[in-house]
This record gives sequence, C-alpha cells and structure tokens, in this order.
Amino acid sequence: MAKNLHKFLAALLLSSQIGLVPVAVNAETVYQGSVCSSRVNTLTNQIDWQTNLKEAESLAQQQNKLVFWMHMLGKIDGAT
Repeated sequence: MAKNLHKFLAALLLSSQIGLVPVAVNAETVYQGSVCSSRVNTLTNQIDWQTNLKEAESLAQQQNKLVFWMHMLGKIDGAT
C-alpha cells in the first residue's frame, strides 16, 4: 500500500510541476460539515436546475442566455 501511495504522490508532484494539476498555494480553511452542508443547500435550492439538456437549450435560446452544462456521477447534495 505504501508503495502505491509513493507512486501516486510522485505522479501528482510531476503533474503539478508540468502544469497538469493546480496546486493550492494559499489553501482556504477546511470548513465544518455544517458549513459545507449549508452551502450545498443554498446552491441546490437557489438555482433552477434543468434535467433535460434539450429543454435547457430551448429555454436558454428563448431567454437569450447561455447553458451551463454539468455532468456528474452521484448527487450534487453530497449523498453519492
């Protein structure tokens, strides 16, 4: 297991050096779960998410807006 971790860290370091992985220089504070939960709740309830891309494209065209497309596995509320 340690050998695999060493390989992973070496690959990550190499990737960050050649610009493939963003490196956090001034990382933010790690937030408590309740703070993260509140932020996810705000995000998921204040945006009118569409579940059908064709309908979203049609609606965006009618309103002269862009479509933000996000494809993900699991659920945005963190219950993946």
